[in-house]
Amino acid sequence: MRILITGARGLVGYHIAAAASPSMTLFLTSRGEDPNLGYPYLAADLTQRAEVERLLRWAEPDVVIHSAAMTLVDACQENPELCWLHNVTATRYLVETLAELRPKAQFVLVSTDFVYDGFPALQRPYVEGDYEAPISVYGASKLAAEAWVRTYPGCWAIARTALVYGWAPTAPRDNILLRVLNQLKAGRTIALFTDQVRTPTWAADLATGLLLLATEQAQGIYHLAGPTLETPCSLGQKAAAAWGLPVEKIQPLTREEFVQPAPRPPYSPLSIEKARALGYNPHTPEEAFAQIRLHL
Repeated sequence: MRILITGARGLVGYHIAAAASPSMTLFLTSRGEDPNLGYPYLAADLTQRAEVERLLRWAEPDVVIHSAAMTLVDACQENPELCWLHNVTATRYLVETLAELRPKAQFVLVSTDFVYDGFPALQRPYVEGDYEAPISVYGASKLAAEAWVRTYPGCWAIARTALVYGWAPTAPRDNILLRVLNQLKAGRTIALFTDQVRTPTWAADLATGLLLLATEQAQGIYHLAGPTLETPCSLGQKAAAAWGLPVEKIQPLTREEFVQPAPRPPYSPLSIEKARALGYNPHTPEEAFAQIRLHL
């Protein structure tokens, strides 16, 4: 199976490469230099249709896992045109060009819990098929990208995830776990929200889930998230405890006390029962931290 991975220099891209089985031949792409993950690599700007065509002719994929995106939520809110270019236009070019060149290939999009508004009719984790109503530019861009994926005439899957954390030697940006550890190790305090409920996801679990969707040729929407409901504050506290760092240095924060440029859903945990039925079995934060500590 030939699998093209976009966003190969990111946290999820690294873990997909690490989790691939010998029966999979990966082809990697991103905008930057080769991350040297042991697979063929071609740099490409997915916002340019000609480069997308060149990329697909090079990889000749059976599956495309599209993890590349502009994911900094506040930056998306402040630069909506740039956000739309990277999250929507790039997805459109991939979908349309794949339909022309490799119509029997599967397309898998990594999406987000931010397609929901965080005000569910019932106080329970969102299930696939619940009403989407994004309240940020980022969430709207990912829902629009999902709409393009739904137009793909071949097999497609949308994998919604949430608050991805972890470590990778090639990933250029931080995430909530590294931010907490870096601040506490430096002796500083860090304020984390107590009124945003999500299902934080270890990047290694997400990568395994995406490859599962590929091998099973899954069709439709799946939630690939963590198994526990957490706030950023509770997740940070668990990380501090796992590394033996002072939990008291984590200060509780509410949305009323600090207003971010982009609104966040107050309650957007994802139900993973549909993905579990396919074989997805993610780790709790404590289990994930125990594994990550072996590398940090």
